[in-house]
Amino acid sequence: MIKCWVGLGDGGELELPTAVSWKFCYGTDTPCDSFFVRCLWERGQERALSAACRFFAQWEGERVFTGVVDEFAVICGKDGLYLELSGRGMAALLLDNEAMPAEYQRCTRADIVAGHVAPYGVEAAGGERLPAVSGFTVASGESEWSVVRRYACYYGGVVPRFDRRGRLLLDPPGDGGELRIREGDGVTGWEYREERHGVLSQVAVRRRTTWGTQWVSDPAFLAQGGRARRVVTVPNTTGTAAMRYTADYQLRAARRERVRMRLTAAGAFLAWPGELVRVELRDFGANGLYRAAQTEVCCGGGGVATTLVLGDVDSMI
Repeated sequence: MIKCWVGLGDGGELELPTAVSWKFCYGTDTPCDSFFVRCLWERGQERALSAACRFFAQWEGERVFTGVVDEFAVICGKDGLYLELSGRGMAALLLDNEAMPAEYQRCTRADIVAGHVAPYGVEAAGGERLPAVSGFTVASGESEWSVVRRYACYYGGVVPRFDRRGRLLLDPPGDGGELRIREGDGVTGWEYREERHGVLSQVAVRRRTTWGTQWVSDPAFLAQGGRARRVVTVPNTTGTAAMRYTADYQLRAARRERVRMRLTAAGAFLAWPGELVRVELRDFGANGLYRAAQTEVCCGGGGVATTLVLGDVDSMI
């Protein structure tokens, strides 16, 4: 049973009536998490949600979504009177707010959280191992999400994401327990796809006007006949270790969507983005261990189903 309620601008809360259909989408990066809920409604309450700004949902007593209300509509038609409510995850607050231009002589995780996350009421967790970055700049017109993502991804190798309680997670996904999906688990469809276009086999990072170049290759892609090189130019002050990391980041980011498996099975909230999923289908040539990149959970006329988008375990989800 799904339970939904909204937070109001004055700090109050309002529980929503019974939901007859709903859809929750989770992932990392953009587009951010999103939700859609259709509920029964009563005449005379058409403007009851005018002050609704936050949305919360629980499934069997566990929080499954925290987000921002973008739109609601009360609709009367052949299906009766009902409410439709939609919105996005808490990343919307960082996407919708433009950052003030700035130049950091030395930028740390604490600086990023204090200046670009906490002012919007967003809680951050993890990221203590993210490095301090010299000469970090915030460009005019850049969103707060872009600042956070660039700092975490480019310099720390971590794709920032949000959990079901609306917290910004700045640690890489763990390799704890894993979900097993077998033939008898109500699998209703799957698609396996590989894409070579855009995947890099080699990256060269060179300083702007001085000698010094770092080369990093992807041996697995080279062995498969991959031939795609990129040359990245960095300031002269960039250290050797930073150059190497820049090259590693480019390779990982390029193969982010090299492998994608989309699988739909009966049941709700089977796995979350970042978690490990082991596929064991009968007579299937791509069985193995994957990492969930996106999760979509729907409830409608056909019951409850979860669609997982899976990728390589070591790719940037």
